[in-house]
Amino acid sequence: MGGGNSVTSPASHAPRPILIRSLGLYDATMLVVGCIVGVGIFRTASSIAGHLQSPILILALWVFGGLLSLCGALCYAELAAMFPASGGDYVYTTKIYGRFWGFLFGWTKLFIERTGTIAILGFVFAEYFRRVLPYGDATLHWVAAGSIVLLTFVNVAGVRWGKYVQNVFTTLKILALLCLIIAGARALLGHHAIAADWAIPPLSLRTLQSAGVALVFVLWTYGGWTEAAYVAEEVRDPIRSVPRAIIGGVILTTILYLFVNWSYLVFVPIDQLSKTPLVASRVMYDAWGNAGATFIAWMIACSAFGALNGYILTGGRILYAIGKDHALFARLGQIDPTHHTPALALWVNAAIAVVLVFTKTFDQIMTYSTVAISIFFAMVVFGVIVLRRRHPELARPYKTFGYPVTPILFCVTMIGFIANLWIEAPKDTAFGFVWMAVGVPLYWWSQRLR
Repeated sequence: MGGGNSVTSPASHAPRPILIRSLGLYDATMLVVGCIVGVGIFRTASSIAGHLQSPILILALWVFGGLLSLCGALCYAELAAMFPASGGDYVYTTKIYGRFWGFLFGWTKLFIERTGTIAILGFVFAEYFRRVLPYGDATLHWVAAGSIVLLTFVNVAGVRWGKYVQNVFTTLKILALLCLIIAGARALLGHHAIAADWAIPPLSLRTLQSAGVALVFVLWTYGGWTEAAYVAEEVRDPIRSVPRAIIGGVILTTILYLFVNWSYLVFVPIDQLSKTPLVASRVMYDAWGNAGATFIAWMIACSAFGALNGYILTGGRILYAIGKDHALFARLGQIDPTHHTPALALWVNAAIAVVLVFTKTFDQIMTYSTVAISIFFAMVVFGVIVLRRRHPELARPYKTFGYPVTPILFCVTMIGFIANLWIEAPKDTAFGFVWMAVGVPLYWWSQRLR
């Protein structure tokens, strides 16, 4: 009769719910392309022209951004094949540098960069959607917030639903980019293109500094090439499929971006480009009138919606990975037993993004979030070198092409990029660093909870 013995109910032996491998190579590639091609390519041309007034340097910057992203993608592909677990670069940072840096990366990624990106995508979706279905400024923020909540609900319901949404809307956004490229080719063949000055200007220090600031918008527009790594536990044959999806997605997107920006420059004079925030609509209007402008507005809204879905889908997986490792976020590391998704993590992401929709502006979020996360991108890529020296015995199903030049080039460029931003935009840069530093006491708190 004593209390020494206890009976364990059968329910306590029920297997823990897990993520389901339901994504193939095509799905992972569409996720990468869909997250890279969000709204930046339709929106940032004016911001870039505001800093750089040379058509040839603008195109060169897009090529450079693509090559730099490819350098990072090649390094991530090696790490993704070595550690095929959901959480992507959070997992790599933890494996290479330890729990503290993993936590700090996760904090920065989720509560600065990822939620900021979701907020921007929701806002731009609402901005373009009202060109099709007009409504006032007061409604704009509510439509943005509503799109975030709706897609979070879809992704909580199951990864297969998020996959279907992603594949459909990624196909639509590729169609939109092809239409812009065709418009440029049609203008050139019909002798309607403007006479842009393609001469290379003198490369002064001031020009290089301006290009460095413009690179913020280029790199933000290329952001998303890491996304397939975040869902590795839900990808079939992740050791092969995830690296292929990352590299293939970057190459395809770079080609599309280069030709789309060429199309902008043959339609809009460089002195007007900085004053034309909705440049894609301007190009399609000039090419096909009101029908073209309405069509591209629909397509951009679809592109924003698809990218928003992709970032919501992967963002929940990062927070899920952190929750499995750190006591402070332990509840977020749970899988919903019915839908097999990290439901609570997805809803937390959505809540923070909705708050940002109502409190920050497009350029502010882009600047402080890009500089903060760039530090960790450089650390992860440098980690390829660290692991090669520290653990040469580890299996590497894929090895970085061009090693060690590839990771060194990426890291050196990112360090220069961060330093230049500190000089040119100190206020927004400092905000990103301060918010990142908030993660330090939170890590200590989480350790005490263990």
